Amino acid sequence: PSPISALMSAVMLKVAVYGLLRFILDVFSPELWWGVLIIVFGTISAVLGVIYALKEHDLKAMLAYSSIENIGIIFMGIGLSVVLETVGLPTLATLALLGALFHSLNHALFKCLLFLTAGSVIHATHTRDIEHMGGLVHRMPVTGALFCTGSLAIAALPPLNGFASELLIFIAFFTSVTVVDPLLKVFLFLCLALFALTSALSAACFVKAFGSVFLG
Repeated sequence: PSPISALMSAVMLKVAVYGLLRFILDVFSPELWWGVLIIVFGTISAVLGVIYALKEHDLKAMLAYSSIENIGIIFMGIGLSVVLETVGLPTLATLALLGALFHSLNHALFKCLLFLTAGSVIHATHTRDIEHMGGLVHRMPVTGALFCTGSLAIAALPPLNGFASELLIFIAFFTSVTVVDPLLKVFLFLCLALFALTSALSAACFVKAFGSVFLG
């Protein structure tokens, strides 16, 4: 059921984030390769998650794949924080960690909104296939406005909360590539490029979703 989907996406997925942070901050003394590994897996999750979301026609499955993408972004912020901390840049490390934590909160908010509005659409249309929907904004204007708000937030468009949290991670990436050693600089630049690609594909995904469901 859609309320359970919202709960799983907003709360249960964040348990892994919380557990990882507790181990990094309270149990172990992280090393550079830890941060690199976390960034790599976060980047892979973000890119693959948004690609699978783009090709999905099941509305709730698309939102679920989008959750994989957003958890990947959160893990990129955490990994970047570990890398910057180990190379002696605590201020930038804190900025990256704040971005990751802020995005965790923001993802819980806008993904709950999207799953609940998707549940309203599915209840009204009796299908989850967005190819069989269209023009629902006339029948469900409030639901359409709420889904549009959630879509703009998850696409990281200003001035909504998804933009604010992703911007913090982007600033940490942009600043870090100018101050670290050459090999690490190349690695972070590649991750930054893939992060930017992920954001663009996410915007395209939710333009498609809103257009197909509500505008037709």
